[in-house]
Amino acid sequence: MSWQSRLMAWIGLLIVVGTAHGQYMLPDTIRAQQLLVRSLTYLEVGQPDEAIPLLEEALSLVPEEPALLSALAQAHRQQHDLNAARFYAEKACRQAPQEVSYCHEWLDVLEASGESSALQEAVRFIRQHHPDDPVVLRWQARWAHQHGDLVTARQLYEQLRDRYGADTSLHRTLWPLQLATGDTLAALQTLEALLPFDADNPELWRTAGFLYFRQGSLEKARWALERALRLAPEDTAAARLLARLKPHPTTPAALLARARHLIEQRPEDPQARQEARALLQDLLRRDSTHVEALRLLARLYRDERPDWSAELLTRSLQYDPRDLSVWIDAAHTWLAAGMPRRSAQVAEEALFLFPDQPPLLRLAAYAYLSLGRPDAALPYVETLLTLLPEWPEHTPEEAAELHALQGHLLARLERSEAAREACRQARRLDDRSAAVRLHCAVVDWLAGGPQEATLQEAQATLPDPPEPWMPETLGWLYLQAGRPELARAVLQQALQTGHAGPLTYAYLGEALARLGHLDEARRIWQEALRKDPDNAYLHHLLTTH
Repeated sequence: MSWQSRLMAWIGLLIVVGTAHGQYMLPDTIRAQQLLVRSLTYLEVGQPDEAIPLLEEALSLVPEEPALLSALAQAHRQQHDLNAARFYAEKACRQAPQEVSYCHEWLDVLEASGESSALQEAVRFIRQHHPDDPVVLRWQARWAHQHGDLVTARQLYEQLRDRYGADTSLHRTLWPLQLATGDTLAALQTLEALLPFDADNPELWRTAGFLYFRQGSLEKARWALERALRLAPEDTAAARLLARLKPHPTTPAALLARARHLIEQRPEDPQARQEARALLQDLLRRDSTHVEALRLLARLYRDERPDWSAELLTRSLQYDPRDLSVWIDAAHTWLAAGMPRRSAQVAEEALFLFPDQPPLLRLAAYAYLSLGRPDAALPYVETLLTLLPEWPEHTPEEAAELHALQGHLLARLERSEAAREACRQARRLDDRSAAVRLHCAVVDWLAGGPQEATLQEAQATLPDPPEPWMPETLGWLYLQAGRPELARAVLQQALQTGHAGPLTYAYLGEALARLGHLDEARRIWQEALRKDPDNAYLHHLLTTH
């Protein structure tokens, strides 16, 4: 709590005290509050000369009040009068030792005045009342460190870390103490926790490499020392230590093995992922047709850049098209990247090699739905539905979604009765699924059902994250209902993922145009055409607006 906040809290306390005596506030309390507010204003703008007389008058009305003493200490610090600041800060702390923030101010004043013996005495006094206070522990640890008691300093810093959590400054202080007291393993663990936050520090990487070497982890030692030399090529100590390690094999098999090891052993470590990427890129520079390297690199880019991931998977299929799961992964990743045309192409190519595979049929259907092509999507769904009896592992929820998707596509093709029947079948199987509710909301809307009920159905909670077609469909429904502001909200949220498809752009542009933002709408449509130059609907929107 800042001293200003403490003073405002004290004002509230004065009001309570005055009320407890059967009146709003006592006259002295009223006057003290007025003086306090005025002085606080002066201190906020750096005018302690104006604040000090007001605070002294307030203190004469309410003697020994710790908050006023603390404010006077702050005012004198602003005047650089450290003797007076020390007097008032110490008095505030001793008057109300249970309020540790007053005591922290006393420590700050003593540090500024350079009075080490008084500072040590203050720390002892405060710890009597607050034995586990992190500020006091840090002062004691610093004191022990300055006086060469490294074991005590380390123990106190580790106590701070274990009780209150570590920050980068604590890690930087702690690992040399652990190393100096002979605990290389603890020092290495602290360094490993620090490195992600100080990744450009070559000294840390060199030290980590040395400690890995001492622990016999030669692979990690080489990795850390190579990183140190990339950051500081003139680091002769790192170079000499690296030279002591056996030369690392750089054959494609060795590069692949190192990358695979990093991915499998430390899948969530950003440094390991970056190192694995560098190894795989080096391998692909030597052999651009290496299938496993392409697929491992695709795996590393899947979350960050799904378009790159999909491109790498598709390249790998040119050299080895035998794995059905890779075809499915590639088509799905193109769809997740907001590029349904590429998804449809990959899914259809895979269907020539693996006919009637349900995951491929489903991906092709949703790809064409995201392209605004219900006529192309419907045959894939109908094929899927005919295959359901031969697909024993499917769940009722999956069957319900397919029936609902069929209804959605039929409704878009103006086959209302068949669409309603498809949704009736879907709801009999599962009426709670977000996909079923959203598909069938489209059917109900196009069939002329009650508008409010249909929109409430569509606004059902979507999964997190939603599938790409879901925000598009919800945005389309809002547009049909004449609610472009709601359409803009849901579609902009989808666009912020960076993986939106062409219909998201199309519908968002329509919403903006209806809201009078035609220039922004045209910019959105032009941006979408760069992702999908052959999209007829986007060309139509640009020529009609």
